[in-house]
Amino acid sequence: MKALERICLYSVLAILVFYVFLVDGNVESQVAIQEEIRARSIAIVNNEGQAVIKLFAVKDGNGVISIYNYNKDGRRLAADIEATEDGGAIYIRNKDGTPAVGIRASEYGDGKMLFWNRTGHTFTAGIGATKDGDGVMFVCNRHGDIIGSLP
Repeated sequence: MKALERICLYSVLAILVFYVFLVDGNVESQVAIQEEIRARSIAIVNNEGQAVIKLFAVKDGNGVISIYNYNKDGRRLAADIEATEDGGAIYIRNKDGTPAVGIRASEYGDGKMLFWNRTGHTFTAGIGATKDGDGVMFVCNRHGDIIGSLP
């Protein structure tokens, strides 16, 4: 090998070693540790690329985590965890994607649990508190009219 070829070869190798051990190591360490990630939404996907968990903000600015289920009919919304003006809420949905059960902070600062009929538009029962802080339970007919309550 001629002297000029050796100088070129050794120069290229030195540059590669410098890059791999010094420059690239700094870049990786900066990428691996993030103080904060900002995005309008984040999706976690399954092996088929379908979103199974989504984190996003709704129009009023509150945050939501939605969990999706996939079956032979396609995507179904299974559950939501969301921030509300009263605090927070968790909604579990039926196979049609309509609300079935909800747990949330109420406007009085306590918790309440609500149950819907299969349409997701009418309450069938609920547990919570009155504005005075007393416990209350109610049962509704299929039209949403209260047919019994305690107290």
